[in-house]
Amino acid sequence: IPCVNPDGYIYNQATNPNGGGYWRKNRLNNGDGTFGVDLNRNYAYKWGFDNIGSSPSTWSDVYRGSAPFSEAETKMTRDFCNRIPFSYAINNHTYGNYLIYPYGYKANTYTPDSAKFVQESNLLAACNLFTKGTTIQTVGYTANGGSDDWMYGEQSTKSKVFAYTAETGSSFDGFWPRKSRILPLAQANIDMNLTLA
Repeated sequence: IPCVNPDGYIYNQATNPNGGGYWRKNRLNNGDGTFGVDLNRNYAYKWGFDNIGSSPSTWSDVYRGSAPFSEAETKMTRDFCNRIPFSYAINNHTYGNYLIYPYGYKANTYTPDSAKFVQESNLLAACNLFTKGTTIQTVGYTANGGSDDWMYGEQSTKSKVFAYTAETGSSFDGFWPRKSRILPLAQANIDMNLTLA
């Protein structure tokens, strides 16, 4: 999927054409003067687990939406994953230079395949030296309703998917890097993506 959040992408492009935009949600009009749902808090697995890893408040940057899969973008991703029997996924985000794997919804909570995630992440990040681990181990907070947790944890409508999130770029790059940074950032991930494939 080339871009799961085209509305947010275009919004950053319009407001910060030279890079530096920090808009992370889609552009859904929430009807109360606020805009957007954080799509990576809108997946059904552990959706709304607590109000720390996502928020019920529309003004929050991590607003999870009114219900799991309330957004067209996450419904499309869900339907695609339910239709195609993927074994692996890599979700490319910005920023931080992290390689994140499940579980993210609760601190110090590990999957039955945690040893495999550790082993594979060591291989995947060998060339770009991304910091590897669960959400709490990398970015330092929990996140519920995320795509990786759903891809791995939901196993009734689809098979288990070993899902990773690559958070590419430094805080200098932000969510919307300058044009001159796009090629170097992409090149830093070629080996990781080829290794996963």
